[in-house]
Amino acid sequence: MADPTLLITLIIVILSALVGAYLNGKRRDRCLAHFERDPVNVELLGGRQIWGRLHVEPTGIELIYASDHRDVQEHIETTYLLYKDEFPQIQAIYRYCDDMDEDELQRRQAMIDKVFHPRPGARLRRRLRNFISLASDSLAQAIGVIVGSSKARGSKFVTEESQEYFTSLGSNLIGYAGTEYDSLLEHYVGVKVVVELTEGDTVFEHVGILRDYTADFLEMLDIHFPITQKHPLAAPGAGLETPFLRVNRSGKSLYLANAGKNSLLLQTVTAAEQEMSINAVLDADEDLALELPPALAGADIELNIKIVRQLDFIIPRARALIRHKAERYDPDQVFDIGFGLKSDYTTEEKKLHAALDDSPDDANSAVALGQLLFKRGRLQEAERWFNYALARRQQLTDQGKLAERQLRYIKLKRSEFYR
Repeated sequence: MADPTLLITLIIVILSALVGAYLNGKRRDRCLAHFERDPVNVELLGGRQIWGRLHVEPTGIELIYASDHRDVQEHIETTYLLYKDEFPQIQAIYRYCDDMDEDELQRRQAMIDKVFHPRPGARLRRRLRNFISLASDSLAQAIGVIVGSSKARGSKFVTEESQEYFTSLGSNLIGYAGTEYDSLLEHYVGVKVVVELTEGDTVFEHVGILRDYTADFLEMLDIHFPITQKHPLAAPGAGLETPFLRVNRSGKSLYLANAGKNSLLLQTVTAAEQEMSINAVLDADEDLALELPPALAGADIELNIKIVRQLDFIIPRARALIRHKAERYDPDQVFDIGFGLKSDYTTEEKKLHAALDDSPDDANSAVALGQLLFKRGRLQEAERWFNYALARRQQLTDQGKLAERQLRYIKLKRSEFYR
């Protein structure tokens, strides 16, 4: 009678290949899949921005442009592909709430309600996926034992290659169900949290709702995110109007008005190697008049600001981690200075100390020094210089609003828990 071992082995290999191929073809990152067909902005390391509607495949993502784009070689481009092995280049994927229409906003709000109050079926599916993830090691070991037993009985049919393939099948099955279970993070799904995100050489904190996580990404909802903008203003006169800011330049005078619903931070005015520090918070409906110094009055200048936009984002776990539970969003934290990763800030610190030695009432330099010391983690010294600046608040462009916010933030950082 013929030995059926070879036939059984062939059947198992063929069925395993079919199942594995199907599962690999369906396996997409859950966090990325939640943004499927949404208009997003993908920011890469180095600052490059790519806009489009997101389409997710197991091997990467596709961004479909809203309109055709002509590149420098005069090619007409309509999409951008980012492959899975290029994902480490992603800084963040943003979905802006103020770009959504009414229907999209309603669907998003319904989704947030489900995150806060998941239905029994959703809870059961998540628990099942977590259970399978926890059992992954045991399943891989079990498959190894079964294949080893089969090899012992029919070693001439079960080769080393087939044994390795059977073992990898367990990984494919588990990977499709979800292998990224984290018992610590699981308690914070659907909860407002503080996430630390590394951007360049600085770590910033953001408050939002943790919707989901995978081995590669964190998905956060309802973030009030500060975004840097640079606006060129030609001399001697120029105007600017955006949904967030109105600017009018006339000679050496610069008039600015907040046109948005959130505060914005006026940082600097620059021209070539000249720089004027502003460091002023402008709340909604407020305006401000500045006088440019002679070195900038006749030059083409660039205005650097930070605006606040409400968004959802997906961030790589390699550059982000959940640090605290947060009960609410605090607007005082939105212009977070961050903690610097650069080892040496001596040159910048010496420059600010020299400016204060030359002009002890230079409150703007005192605020800048407080921010630099905060970034270095020297909170006590930062607090002293913010108070120093507030004692001279009449010299501050925003009458001390930024310094007061930073002092409240220092008090928060010193507390044992976020409340």
